[in-house]
Amino acid sequence: MTAPDPFGILGDSTALRDILAMAGPDTEMRILHQMHSDLTATAALIGPAIATADIPTIRAQTHVLIALAGTIGAMRLHGLAIDLNAAAHADDHDGIAILAVPMMADLTALITLIAARLPNDEAAA
Repeated sequence: MTAPDPFGILGDSTALRDILAMAGPDTEMRILHQMHSDLTATAALIGPAIATADIPTIRAQTHVLIALAGTIGAMRLHGLAIDLNAAAHADDHDGIAILAVPMMADLTALITLIAARLPNDEAAA
């Protein structure tokens, strides 16, 4: 975990650092790779879902984000995902549109941050 967090997305990075420390050096890269894969897949699904007002997909993917972001300490993204999930449950299209921009920005920043911690060949995969 040598790459800095220029986006402030992980706060003080304690949660992610603790998870990786508990996992140990043999498992750390696998966790980061899986996290990168899960976040990238979520972004690939939620972006188009927001654009087309696909409420079930927004709800499903925000649920994934709530879990992932909360676990690793990306609390702003976690909160935005909770709010976006609530807007989707309420079928609040204006709320979805307002929340989508900062949520997608944080999601993109988190993906970039995790990718920076992976070896170059793994981040591109």
